Formats: sequence, structure tokens, C-alpha cells
Amino acid sequence: MSSPRDVDVRIPITYIGATEQVVFAHELPETLTLTVRDHGRQLRQITRQNLHLNVNLTPYLSTKEGTVTISAEVLRPRLQDLLPGSTTIQRIEPEIIESAYYLQQTKTVPIVVCASVSAAPQHHIIGDAQTMPDSAEIFGSQQQIDSISSILTDSIHISNLRDSMRMTASLIAPDGIRVSPSAVQVTWHAEQFTEKSFTLPIRALNVPAGNQMRLFPQQVEVTVRVGISHFSDVKESDFQAICRFPAQQCDALPIELTTTNPYIYNIRISPSSVEYMIQY
Repeated sequence: MSSPRDVDVRIPITYIGATEQVVFAHELPETLTLTVRDHGRQLRQITRQNLHLNVNLTPYLSTKEGTVTISAEVLRPRLQDLLPGSTTIQRIEPEIIESAYYLQQTKTVPIVVCASVSAAPQHHIIGDAQTMPDSAEIFGSQQQIDSISSILTDSIHISNLRDSMRMTASLIAPDGIRVSPSAVQVTWHAEQFTEKSFTLPIRALNVPAGNQMRLFPQQVEVTVRVGISHFSDVKESDFQAICRFPAQQCDALPIELTTTNPYIYNIRISPSSVEYMIQY
């Protein structure tokens, strides 16, 4: 323990300063192996320490393409700072960190969920699937990324959805393209629905001055589906039933139902058309 000797120490490397646009021709080494000399007791402490080296690549990536070249001698002072003052570095392996690189073009595109989702009986799915994030960065040549307008998720199949559901979906990277992130969180919302009915008067529109248009019947039954959580948010005043003065003689007029309430769907009306009489 008191006599000097050599020992090999592996030090992990973290590279910083390289964006996702940077592509290296060869993988940069993940560790350096140092042969160090010191007394046994000191060497024992060194091997028990979690030594780690950060290497900033920013100064080596100033152009769109080139070569990163970092010699062991450049790193030696920083490595020495990680070691006790009595420890000397005998050898560093590899002696040089080197790789050609180039910058890929990048583009932000929306994510499209590929899914077959069905609700359980007496339930409905609220809105479209939501992704987090809702877009992805793609990396490739300018020609490659120009031809891509969106990124798809893996196929998802869900049946009998009754409530909110969140899952992780991988993104499909086209050949020669890198995608970031590689996966997203996809969320669906479902809830039980019920029906609500109203009896509405039918309004006659575009009736020329001096004329009267009588409708038979004068009311329409409206039935809509609404999620239980928004049952009280759907009111008779949300709807308007109208018939337009005919441009030419016809047997019946279609009923138009208008609404801006976002919580309703699957609207049914009865009757769908009415007879009329015009008094001049």
C-alpha cells in the first residue's frame, strides 16, 4: 500500500455543446483509460472515486461540416485536475478523439396519431387524440425533410374506452431521417353520454314583404346526445330551427337546425321537413 505502482483507471466522458443536428461519422469514445502512478493507498482511493470528464465540443463544431480532433495532451491538464497532486498520468488511451461530422437540416412538423379507438357502449370519445408534445423535430438532408409534412405514431388499437386514457406511442422515423423526440404521450378522453330533448318553434326566414308563410307543423322535436358532465350546459336557447322561403314551388321545406354549443353531437330532428302555405 505504501509503494508506488501503476494502475488503469477508466473515466466516463460526457460530450456537451453538440446539437441534435450534428451527425458524427464515428461514435466518439465513451470512456478514457488512464494509466496512473502513485502509492497503493492513494491509488485505492482513486479507484473508489466516481471520476467523470465533461468535454465541450462547441469550439470544434464551428462549420457545417468538418472533423473533431482532440488529442490526449489537450485533455491531460483537465484529467490531472481530477486526480490527487501526487498522482502522475503515465498514459491516456485513446491518444486522440477524432471523427468527421456534418450538420443535418432540421424542420418542425406536426404529429399525427394513427389509432383505431372505439368507445364502450353508452360512451363517446370527446374530441381528437392529444399528443404531448404536439410536434417533432426531424433531421436529414434538405431534400428529405422538404418531402415530409408530418410524423406518424405507431398504430394503436383501443376498444371499449370508458374514461380518460394516456399511453406512450413511438414515432415512426422515415428512412434516413432522425426524429426527436422518439416517442410522445397520447391522451384520449371518453365519458358516458345521455340524451336530451327539446320542442322548438320553427321560424320562417326570407319571407318577402307583404307575404305570409304558414308551416305545418310549426314545431320540431330535437334530440341530442351530450356527455353527462355537460348535461346542464345544453339548453333550449342553444338551438334555432328555421325554414327558408322557397325559391320555387316545392312540396315541403327542409328544416335547418343551428347551434353553437360545443358539447352536443348526434342531433336528430323530427320531422325533418314541413309542409307550407304562402299567403300573398
